[in-house]
Amino acid sequence: MLTDKLRDGAHGKVFKILFWIIILSFIFAGVGNYLIPKLNTDPVKIGKYSIKSEQWNAQYQDQVRMMQNQYGPQVNKFFENPENVKAMRMQVLERMIDNVALNSVTYEQGIRVGDEQVKDAIRKERAFQKDGKFNNDLFLAKVRNMGSSPDYFAEQLRTQLAQETLVNPILLSGSSVYPHEVELLAKLFAQTRVIDTYTVDTNKLAKTVSVTDEEVKKFYDGNKNLFKKPASVKFTYILLTVNDLKKEVEVTDEKLEEYYNLNQTDFTVPQKRECSQILIKASTDNYAQKAKEALAELKSGKSFEAVGSKYSDDKDFEKDHGSLGLLEKGSLSSQLDIALFAINKVGEVSDVVIDDSGAHILKLDGITESFVPKLADIKDEVKAKFVDAKALELYNEKTAKLTDVSYENPDSLEAASKSVDSPILESGVVSLGDKSLKWPLSTDDVQKLAFNEENRSSNVNSAVISLGNEACIVLNVNDYKDETLLKLDEVKDKATGLALNHKVSEKAQAILAEIKKSVAEGKDVEVAEDVTKASDVTISRDDQALDPYFVLEVYSIPNKVDDSVTTNNKGQPVLAVLKSVNDADKAELDKYTALIRTQLVQFKQNKTNSMIYLGARDISDIEYNEDGIKLVNQQNNNAE
Repeated sequence: MLTDKLRDGAHGKVFKILFWIIILSFIFAGVGNYLIPKLNTDPVKIGKYSIKSEQWNAQYQDQVRMMQNQYGPQVNKFFENPENVKAMRMQVLERMIDNVALNSVTYEQGIRVGDEQVKDAIRKERAFQKDGKFNNDLFLAKVRNMGSSPDYFAEQLRTQLAQETLVNPILLSGSSVYPHEVELLAKLFAQTRVIDTYTVDTNKLAKTVSVTDEEVKKFYDGNKNLFKKPASVKFTYILLTVNDLKKEVEVTDEKLEEYYNLNQTDFTVPQKRECSQILIKASTDNYAQKAKEALAELKSGKSFEAVGSKYSDDKDFEKDHGSLGLLEKGSLSSQLDIALFAINKVGEVSDVVIDDSGAHILKLDGITESFVPKLADIKDEVKAKFVDAKALELYNEKTAKLTDVSYENPDSLEAASKSVDSPILESGVVSLGDKSLKWPLSTDDVQKLAFNEENRSSNVNSAVISLGNEACIVLNVNDYKDETLLKLDEVKDKATGLALNHKVSEKAQAILAEIKKSVAEGKDVEVAEDVTKASDVTISRDDQALDPYFVLEVYSIPNKVDDSVTTNNKGQPVLAVLKSVNDADKAELDKYTALIRTQLVQFKQNKTNSMIYLGARDISDIEYNEDGIKLVNQQNNNAE
């Protein structure tokens, strides 16, 4: 399916981070209209279709959960930044617009998907299979758990299949990669540069620099924003978290068995394949050609062991015959993964597969079929997932109740607290920007809410906002103090230190400017004792020992000997002088060629996909409801 293809593409290095931006789980078709009294909160209308605020919120929450499932707890840091949340919500909305617009175009092009095609797709969906066969009871249960109906699900799927019919041929043609493109990019990325560097040791330089009281005062007067005591608030709040609600979930054997039966695909142990490989490393001359020769010998009837002993660069091949053990999908690189699971029969070999490490030939040694463990064997795992699911349901119910009651009783949190059986907590003093406080008081979301002008001055309950990690908060500010400028005497040490650092930085830049001038004029450079010169330093684009920004700056220097750039490397001022630009040898170039080809295909697919949606937008009548968007964002604490 289209969404699966996009998901697979997200495994590339370039697009890994952009994965969450470009993928949505469902295609919106047949979005209906209904009236909201007094105020229309539908954020967007596309022709005769409308996107509802509740649909927008639901899709955003789905995206949040998907990212949490994929990246784990570390992604929660992302959601602490309100600007990230706001941007992500708008990206979700724009993607929904894309889908509705494309739906309309697909329909207008006369593309239709018949009932049998839809039924066949449902029957082939693994989530609806039990023991490898379609199970109608499981299908119905899964659809109900989605909050949908069989008919509505089928119509969603019909729309998705119709879109794929239109989009897939375009994606295929649009992702074509030409050899000269790959060759040019590979040469650029594999290129190395030789430089001379002049690095100022600011610690040594600082010992020669001092500041007067007048200089300290001048710095203080010119940078008063650095010496302000931040604004502070005190507030009461109610915090709901899924984790806290887990203790309220009732667990029985009957409930666990029901959950296990309805969600067997979640507990399925995937198929595993045992395989061996012949590896000819990319550092070996003509490695791709040698791999082709090895494959020809295998096809002529020679044994895998004999051919591997002759060609493989694996030093342990003689001992283990290139065994990679028992593997499931995703254990190898994407190229090898596809090749291994494309082999149909035990004992057969793959074609030659090229990736970053070299050329591979795989042999399928055995298959362990997927299976569903008995409930008794995985009872703890089933219990954990059951509790997680039920706690999330309870959280959603209480969040809705908390939102309603706190709004209906704005002067106090008492009624809201009773409605969700959750205590009213006290924040203590919270300074704006203070990250040392306990979670969630330290988060940008909470501080933004507490310091919102309306919330801090009205003494009424704030909106209920999501904290991104299956938690939400509502608060009531009861004390506020504005920021104040601290007197110089109160911050004398801080001001002196900052003034000294500023003076050292200025002196370092002056030293490097003189060196740069001498180099440009072809004069001999006299290096002071607080400057270190390094000659003929070779760097690559992926040099891990250097500051990435420094590498970027070096590669921005025009291809001209003795041209230079003044920058920083790991906090130290440095002048980098270009001495030469060197092309990579063939082995290194071949490594980059394989990587670039994969990434370029993915880039073109994404670009083509974007152009498809852009074209659909251009011929669609799109009306933004700015007031509705603002209101929905405010309700979710994501507006500025």
